[in-house]
Amino acid sequence: MHRRSITPLLLGAVLVGSLTACAATPTDPAPASAAATPSSSPSVDARSVPCPKQAWPQPIPAQAIGNFLNYAMVGELDCFNVTKALAPDGHDVLDDDLSVSRTFVIVKITPDAGTMVGIDDEVVLTVDTHMPGTGTK
Repeated sequence: MHRRSITPLLLGAVLVGSLTACAATPTDPAPASAAATPSSSPSVDARSVPCPKQAWPQPIPAQAIGNFLNYAMVGELDCFNVTKALAPDGHDVLDDDLSVSRTFVIVKITPDAGTMVGIDDEVVLTVDTHMPGTGTK
């Protein structure tokens, strides 16, 4: 794997994802907003293709901004070479065993969202425990 191990993040996301999948039923209607806005993220089918076999370069997905770190790392950022996720105090939460218990939200991506990057190009995230401007912590 070309990025550092994010086992704690993956375990938390898998657990939450499993619980969510068990609660969903096939008859659940899709949210109206999902149908109204076209998504630039890969479909579930496209994400099932191994990362090296996907077409590269790819744009950094803008929808990752505002998402919880643990979900984005196994979702829209899964195939990108995320090397750091920097908290406000400057520490890299990817090296933090407690990062699963925190609710880190992606507030910035470097290079900027939409920038075309190769599979091995370094991507750095800036995270916080809330989105700036929301007034919540």
